[in-house]
Amino acid sequence: MKKYFIILFCLMLAAPLFAQKKGRFKISYLSSEKVYLDGGKSRGLQVGDRLYIVRQKKRVIGEIKVVFTATHSASCDIISAKEKLSRGDLAILVERKETAGEQKTPEPATQAPQKKAEPAPEEKAPQPQRVSKPRREKSRRGISRFSGNVAVQYFRLNDLSAGNLDFSQPTLRLNLRGQNLWGKDYRLRIRTRTRYNQRSRAYNANIPRDEWRNRIYQFSFGYSNPAAPFNFTVGRLISNFMSGIGYIDGLQLQTNLNRSFRFGVVAGAAPDWRNSNFQTQVKKYGAYLNLNTGSFQTREFRSTLAWAAEYNGATISREFIYIQNNYTAGTRFSVYHSTELDINRKWRKSRTGESISLSNLFLSARYQFTRAVRVGLTFDNRKNYWTYEVRSLADSLFDDALRLGLRGNISFKLPSQMYVFINGGMRKRETDAKTASSYSARFRKGAFLWRSLAFSANYAAFDNRFTNGHTANIQLSKSYRSGHRLELAYGLYNYNFDQTSRNNEWVRGTLYMALFRRMFLSHQFEYSWGDDLDGQRIYVELGYRF
Repeated sequence: MKKYFIILFCLMLAAPLFAQKKGRFKISYLSSEKVYLDGGKSRGLQVGDRLYIVRQKKRVIGEIKVVFTATHSASCDIISAKEKLSRGDLAILVERKETAGEQKTPEPATQAPQKKAEPAPEEKAPQPQRVSKPRREKSRRGISRFSGNVAVQYFRLNDLSAGNLDFSQPTLRLNLRGQNLWGKDYRLRIRTRTRYNQRSRAYNANIPRDEWRNRIYQFSFGYSNPAAPFNFTVGRLISNFMSGIGYIDGLQLQTNLNRSFRFGVVAGAAPDWRNSNFQTQVKKYGAYLNLNTGSFQTREFRSTLAWAAEYNGATISREFIYIQNNYTAGTRFSVYHSTELDINRKWRKSRTGESISLSNLFLSARYQFTRAVRVGLTFDNRKNYWTYEVRSLADSLFDDALRLGLRGNISFKLPSQMYVFINGGMRKRETDAKTASSYSARFRKGAFLWRSLAFSANYAAFDNRFTNGHTANIQLSKSYRSGHRLELAYGLYNYNFDQTSRNNEWVRGTLYMALFRRMFLSHQFEYSWGDDLDGQRIYVELGYRF
């Protein structure tokens, strides 16, 4: 155990050697109104900072302003844009100019920045006079953009108890997004994972000593342009408009009726949920109508009405109607609603006794009273639904699943970089004599002792008809301007059932390093002891971001 903490300490001392270029960021994500960067407070970004968006040969194509910063990300408003911004574009921080404690706003990207002090070469703002002629800009517009990451992971459990449950798991994962392929709005999406499980012994006939667990979550190619009359996606896909239908090996076609309305259909086979293998026995179909109006910065309303069905051969597995509504009023208020209504025919009607049944109702609302106080409330009514795979289950086992749940939360942003979050809820199943309850609280203090150190404390508890318990932990985290992060934590948890009490404790060290050329290294070591586990958990990940 001691040697792992020595390694963590040595890596912490070496972290500053891998510093990234100051003031340079990449666009990691784009929404209809916002630009998101791959760096935040840990790399010195502040609310109000302005950045130039540049491409080849320091050609300025736009300017953005930071409106919110997290530790390792930031969201920005678009001030100006001569071309369509894309993931992977370079954002260069404009030199901050302060007089009498007030930050001076930099000039827009279309004007020459005022010369006051010459910045360092790597921070120097590109000069607008280098903007290319219109015909050259057009030739640059078709550059393909790829984003995502590939990583090698290794997890190891050293069981120090008499159970001898040692376990190791090497993993290779790939997450790739390609857009603007061949200068058009073609997109590629790949998410895969290859994993090999190794155990000290076979647990039973269904859990062998060694086994491969490979997954292809998504492998799709499509054309997506809201202004075009038709869009499509083909391959292993999941629809953005039809929650509940799951993954499909097939095709999605969409026609954009106008800027607000779109209609689409989807059809294909369902992958095997146990191993994600391709199969043709289970078919899925669906159709949807989507409405999207307004602007995220002011008021936006999105609504979807969909029908979906699943068939196992010629037998109905499930047919349902899906309704979703989402309304936002800037950052101050939002409300979300979704409903699933099952259409019961043939054997499903004989099992349920209903032609139409409500299987899911979810409501969520959030309101920001002030910049420092936010509240949220959620309600869900979930009920198991009959499918082909579970139709042979005893009714008493299946029907004992209607759940009503209500949960609320409130957060406070206090002075001196203090943050408090509290939430609690209750849930009751139809057959339960006792209502289950749970609650949690979190406290965080930034600039703890010194600026780059943060302290946090968490507590959670639960109580239901089977068991009750609580857990607590404290954590210190140090962030480096170059993007590295070190965390040390201690925690405990206790639970009781059948007049038996179980107690466990753990200590954990985590190190994240932003290496050169977009590479990153993550390492975690945990030692646990108590009634349930006495052992070490080791996790290492080496990856590359596109």
